[in-house]
Amino acid sequence: MQAEMLAWAARDGNVAPGYDGTLTSLSRLFQVNEDSPYRTMKWNSRANVTQCLVIIERTVGSRQIGKLLGPDFKRWHQQWGAPKDATDPESPARPWRAKHCMDSVRQLISYGVTLGYDDCFRADTILSKIRFKAPPARKSVMTAEHVEAIRKSAHAEGWPSVALATVLQFELAMRQKDVIGEWEPARDAKGGIIHKNTRWTNGLVWSDIGPDKVIRKVHTKTGFEVEHDLKLHPAVLEEIARVPEEKRVGPMIIAESTGEPYKHRKFTERWRKIADKAGIPRTVWNMDARAGAITEAYDLGAAETDVMKSAGHKNRQTSARYNRGTLEQTNRVAHLRMAKRKKNTP
Repeated sequence: MQAEMLAWAARDGNVAPGYDGTLTSLSRLFQVNEDSPYRTMKWNSRANVTQCLVIIERTVGSRQIGKLLGPDFKRWHQQWGAPKDATDPESPARPWRAKHCMDSVRQLISYGVTLGYDDCFRADTILSKIRFKAPPARKSVMTAEHVEAIRKSAHAEGWPSVALATVLQFELAMRQKDVIGEWEPARDAKGGIIHKNTRWTNGLVWSDIGPDKVIRKVHTKTGFEVEHDLKLHPAVLEEIARVPEEKRVGPMIIAESTGEPYKHRKFTERWRKIADKAGIPRTVWNMDARAGAITEAYDLGAAETDVMKSAGHKNRQTSARYNRGTLEQTNRVAHLRMAKRKKNTP
């Protein structure tokens, strides 16, 4: 709506936005046109792209696309990734901010190509020849010891929901949103759990657990249904046993303070406070539970295809990216190599 308003004002009341060769005008088209891929993005992806578009328009929106060169794009990437406070030596760099903004620039230029703008064809060719340094991959993993410490701390602080959520994430290698759910914009107020024009969706509900103690969940990102036999996960059953039978209805993870499912930020903040009290390093985040589960599976020699199925991935390469290779894996390779050599020694 903001883009529509600005476009309307720029064209003296004409609702149809125009293109004047600048990044800002292309950004408005991208946001307003019905055929734009922006319109079909999932709500949270669209919100992230919108934040980048605001940065792009504010910093380089007046630039003419037809005059852009490779050094321009490289300079923008560097500027967007610079520390927020250049005068503070402790202020960290922001490589992910730079990456997401440059991804959005590529999306804008690609959309301009589909509209047939010659200057966008030129810019697209230039961008195709540039590779920007990728942000460093995370190396931290959550371990079974971390999970046990968080469980104890959560119960001591009166937040059993955090203990249950963390165990489910780690034991079943699930993403946070597949466990606690997410709040998406509600087009209407009919059905479901509604809060301030948002509807809760995608999280675990108690009915996902069958009479056979098998939990079946469709992973939100891939659409794959994954099955886990909870009888093989005693830590999960221990946490479930703490929940009274009469409360095992609806969402599995309910915030004690509100009686409703968590908002993402509130859960992350609560988890961090509990993790701090448990002595968990600040470098270990809640999202590392999934990577920890996958890494542990690889450490124990699980087959790649089995790890892929357990994590709900489409291919083994994706699972491998979550594998934050530990000493156990390199040691196993070394033992196999040494055993082979000894066998071949006369």
